[in-house]
Amino acid sequence: MKRRIFITTFFLAALFNFVSCDDDKDLASSDVPKAVEQTFSSMFEGVYPQWELENKLYKAEFFQDGHEMEACFKSDGSWTHTYTDIYQNELPEKVTSYVSAKYAGYRIDDSKFVKTSSTEYYQLELEKNGKRDKFLHLTADGQEL
Repeated sequence: MKRRIFITTFFLAALFNFVSCDDDKDLASSDVPKAVEQTFSSMFEGVYPQWELENKLYKAEFFQDGHEMEACFKSDGSWTHTYTDIYQNELPEKVTSYVSAKYAGYRIDDSKFVKTSSTEYYQLELEKNGKRDKFLHLTADGQEL
């Protein structure tokens, strides 16, 4: 009986710890600063996001043109960056050629288009059996950042 109580207590404590480790805080749109909502609405018309507060940034998660996207803003409404999940067949040819030439045997597991106020690039996660994943940041012309 003591063993059963111990095991149950252990699993409940582990579950509580797991749930409380989530850094993201889901927000109602009423909890998002007006400046953030206004900037978002001007950039992404007709889109209704799910909001989170992550590392002091307001993150909007939404779908647009068939793509999952995340846009992040400071509390004053200034935009910091946008991630757009993209399909491998949408990557520029120079990006896929670079990966094929420099990372033979790896496959692209995940790809995002990242846009900031100062740059645009493709963020790739490469995978190869038995090897640690590699992460690349490449410009549209296949230059590694």
